[in-house]
Amino acid sequence: MAPTIDIIRHAESYHNLIGPEIPDPTITHRGERQCEALRQKYPFGDKVAYIISSPLRRAIETALKAIKPLVDDAVELILLPELQEINASPSSTGSSKVALQFLYKGLDLSALSDDWHLKGSDTPFAPNVEKVEARAKVARNWLRMLALKLVEDGNEDAHIVVVTHGEFAHWLTDDFIGVDYGRNSGWYVCEFRSYRFLKLDAPEAEDVEMVETHESLRRRGVDPDKPYVAPDGRDNARLKRIASITVQIHERVLAEREFQRQQELETRGVVPDEESDEAWVDIDEDADKENKGSAGALRLHGA
Repeated sequence: MAPTIDIIRHAESYHNLIGPEIPDPTITHRGERQCEALRQKYPFGDKVAYIISSPLRRAIETALKAIKPLVDDAVELILLPELQEINASPSSTGSSKVALQFLYKGLDLSALSDDWHLKGSDTPFAPNVEKVEARAKVARNWLRMLALKLVEDGNEDAHIVVVTHGEFAHWLTDDFIGVDYGRNSGWYVCEFRSYRFLKLDAPEAEDVEMVETHESLRRRGVDPDKPYVAPDGRDNARLKRIASITVQIHERVLAEREFQRQQELETRGVVPDEESDEAWVDIDEDADKENKGSAGALRLHGA
């Protein structure tokens, strides 16, 4: 039996309440309760060999609060930039590596470059269909190599936990059921689904399909013995085209942002390289009461 990949969508975050203009938000109090609920029902804690997370703060905090307390202390939390969300809004643009090192201790940041958090149109993490497909393939191969190592070490029943985002989870699994016009994800917050690779020992360059386990399908009320299609009969290929349109919309929004930003800089006579990067924003605790407060207060520049 091949190791199992348990994929989790992060818990509720401030951008789910306030909107996408808040930079790299943390999870809310409700999100913390969702993490607690997941921690109580996740049954494979003693089998987890790796925890891999998107470097966005809502994903990191979900991993730390929902899964890390269940596993052996030796299991590290590894940040993989390919797992970040697709759009380039402030809420889906990460904090710098230096800021993450300041905010969180004991994480493995070795896969992060110093500029991993840049999502301009000329970067690998821009919202572009070809780039999203490419990084989803990189992430799948990366996970498959971990799973293959576990098999070689005689740990075939191990679990690898992956914490990512609702929209990117569809591209990572190549499963687009639940996507629709105006709905970029069929995953609930803090939902986890389980997958295995069909062909674990394929050449490293080969893109191997991930398949959801029967147990996982039953867990969310899907009959594994019936054709897996949307309730209205649309198949995966058609829904992927809809998901691609959403990515193209993200790409146009980014292009408009970049154009407006360039116009502003030219008006002010500022050279872009002279601009300081705003690395991360935290939230006042008081602003989180009942999840009704506004985004606050602490800003670090150039971190």
